[in-house]
Amino acid sequence: MWPLIIKITHIIGTVLGVGGSTLAEVFLLQSARAGKLNEQAMGLVRGTYQVIRVGTILLVLSGFGYFLLYRLEGDTDRLYSERFWLKMVLVVVIALNSLLFQQHKISTLWGSAIFFTSWYAALILGAWRGLDAAWWVLVLSYLVGLLVVAGIFTILRKRYHAPL
Repeated sequence: MWPLIIKITHIIGTVLGVGGSTLAEVFLLQSARAGKLNEQAMGLVRGTYQVIRVGTILLVLSGFGYFLLYRLEGDTDRLYSERFWLKMVLVVVIALNSLLFQQHKISTLWGSAIFFTSWYAALILGAWRGLDAAWWVLVLSYLVGLLVVAGIFTILRKRYHAPL
């Protein structure tokens, strides 16, 4: 029963994080495009960040649950896999980004790019069961993805006069 609860919690957390990071960017760009970065539009963006925080909490709890489950069952193949540890790193990145973003210690552009890239990377790693890549390939792919997303966000935000 516990593995099912952990899995469902993990999926819900991922859905909230991926959906929230996507919607936050869409709301921000649509509002900027319409020339109305008013309090109502920013309220929608802040609301989606609350959804991302809930997703982060669920992901942290379920990730810890998976860690305990694998440890108790002696599933060392999963515990020591590159995919598992990159997902753990992504959870830490998402959690730290949430804290920095909430305290305004990171720009909107980089906070959004980190959320977006990290959540989608976690989704891809979770869904791509047959992925067998070296740690450095996974990390390099993530970093390249982050730079590409930040570049795209910069272009879009400048084009629509959204906050950087």
